[in-house]
Amino acid sequence: MTLPKAEYPLTDIYVFQLDKKIPFRPFLVKEEKLFENLKEQSRSESIETLSKCITNCSLGKVDGFTLPIFDLQNIWIQLTKISGIEMPEWLILCDECGEGNIVDIQIDNFETVYDERHKPVFPIRDNLVVTMRYPTAKELFEMTEGKEYAEFYDLAGLCIEEIEQDTAVWNDIPSEDKIEFVDSLTRQEFNIIKLFFETMPVVRNIIEFNCSHCEAENIEIMNGYFGFHNDRFGG
Repeated sequence: MTLPKAEYPLTDIYVFQLDKKIPFRPFLVKEEKLFENLKEQSRSESIETLSKCITNCSLGKVDGFTLPIFDLQNIWIQLTKISGIEMPEWLILCDECGEGNIVDIQIDNFETVYDERHKPVFPIRDNLVVTMRYPTAKELFEMTEGKEYAEFYDLAGLCIEEIEQDTAVWNDIPSEDKIEFVDSLTRQEFNIIKLFFETMPVVRNIIEFNCSHCEAENIEIMNGYFGFHNDRFGG
């Protein structure tokens, strides 16, 4: 006799990388087993866990391991909401006295911030157009490991997808050729590529609280699910 399987609703979640909504199911027990110790995991372990859960919940329609960080974080937060899972409390240090405060995180306060200047295809000069791809969450964390920030030069060399000059088009470009191309740019030209990374969408939650020790007002920006950062690529 075959045991019945539970039925579950599907919820459409917008995937920025695909520019469309994908139906997702909520977390099941098998996912909750994977992330019950998420806060204690290393960054690489947490990325693996989130990516696997997102792939499962999309019924295989989204490869969580290829998602950029903002898609990964936004989908995870939306899945947390539709699964009825409460956000864990966070210990946040007061900016004034350094005292630790236990703060409740309101999941409905997360938002994806878009910059109107952002675009993946742009001219470097009149006859030279570059197409960029987003670094995956795993790539981004690997590039920031042991560093305070990811280097824009390294990111540019990694994420150039296509170069077009006049009628010639280059894609599937070897890494060494991408690096050589980046090294040959002027500062002004490279700043155009740098803007692509600086204006990438960001998932954030602005946390406001009064310190329980000194009563100072604090405002912190939570970057997705991975902690508190004011930058886009901080470690």
